[in-house]
Amino acid sequence: MNWKLLISNDMKRSILKYCLTFIGLIGMFFLFALVSCWLPDRRIKEHVTEIAPVMQECGNYPMAIIQKESARQDNFTDALILNQQLCIDRKFPLKSAMSAYRCEYSPRYDMTSALLKLSQQEEGGTMVAYPRYWHGNTFLFRVMLLFVDYQTLQWMMFAVSSLLLFLFLLSYQVRAGIWKAMAFLLSWLLVYGFVTQFSMQFFPVTVLMLIASILVVRHAEDHAYLKMLFFVMACLTCYFDLLTTPLLTLGWPLLVWVSLQNTDSLRLQDSLFPIVGWGFLWGVGYALTFLSKWLISSAIINMNVLKDASESTVYRMGVNAFSRWDAIVQNVQMVPWTMVFIVLLVLGAYSIVRFHAKGGLKTLLLLAVSLLPYVWYLLVANHSFLHYWFTYRLQAITIAALFLMVLSMRREPAGG
Repeated sequence: MNWKLLISNDMKRSILKYCLTFIGLIGMFFLFALVSCWLPDRRIKEHVTEIAPVMQECGNYPMAIIQKESARQDNFTDALILNQQLCIDRKFPLKSAMSAYRCEYSPRYDMTSALLKLSQQEEGGTMVAYPRYWHGNTFLFRVMLLFVDYQTLQWMMFAVSSLLLFLFLLSYQVRAGIWKAMAFLLSWLLVYGFVTQFSMQFFPVTVLMLIASILVVRHAEDHAYLKMLFFVMACLTCYFDLLTTPLLTLGWPLLVWVSLQNTDSLRLQDSLFPIVGWGFLWGVGYALTFLSKWLISSAIINMNVLKDASESTVYRMGVNAFSRWDAIVQNVQMVPWTMVFIVLLVLGAYSIVRFHAKGGLKTLLLLAVSLLPYVWYLLVANHSFLHYWFTYRLQAITIAALFLMVLSMRREPAGG
């Protein structure tokens, strides 16, 4: 068989385009980390030292306004990010960028206290490398803390994410209608999305999810654009995220695209194939960005990062004293399903008045996307079971899909 005949010139150009895009992104990721570590840090240290006592007083996992576990903040990881910023040695920016050191004190799992001790230069700490991730959030917020303090940074994160949410809902409702826009808004409210808007840990995925969704609204008919969009968003998600809710940057934009398809002209092969293809590209981009960090770090620092990361991956995907089903249950029970069902009843009553049987195909496509969180919980069972109180937010995909499924059974205006 002549394999060269099976690969068209267009496919070769497409593969080359994705390879060059990926190389360019990795180059930018590497350069940004390097520059961030090289920047002067006097003001950064002042800002971190200023906030450390406040974070220690609040604790590692305080509640955010609402006294429910599902609204818990993650000061532990925010403190870890600030800890890493204090441990950066700008005389050796390359090693700092690739190693991502933090300083640990006893007890090990009290990161807010560790940050306070480090900021006060207490002895007895142990430097620990954390090179498995790109830690783009550490480098991004290090740059921002050069100019503003932590509390101002929190309000800036809230303002930016709120503005993006508003812009998404505004642009989406023009094409899909107010009811579908409300479906997305309610799904975000029901997983306490506002908590993510104040956190260095959660903020990047929220922003990437909203940016991707806005771009899907603007370019819903351009499949070539969307293929590249999902690939790039996966790479960016891996760069900035610490395995929180990465699938949101895939699931929400997919729901946006499906919901914008005209029910009367919708065909299975024309809709399912793009969804599968974009999901595949997202997965490839996400996995390759992780792999690139392991290889680059192993080549630069005196540590077998590839071995360490492989062992960690096996651990995070495995199970121990619990099952994969337990991981799903842990996350499912965090969702306020009573409220979800009430909204479904309201939407059902609204949709049944103009019932449209042709909405069945769109419902099936939305159902397929709605299952993404549970596929993730099954695959990354250990992490999903232990960190259920924030990984449960992946179900914003499921909740939005359920709302849209009910609305899809209603006769739509042309183009909606």
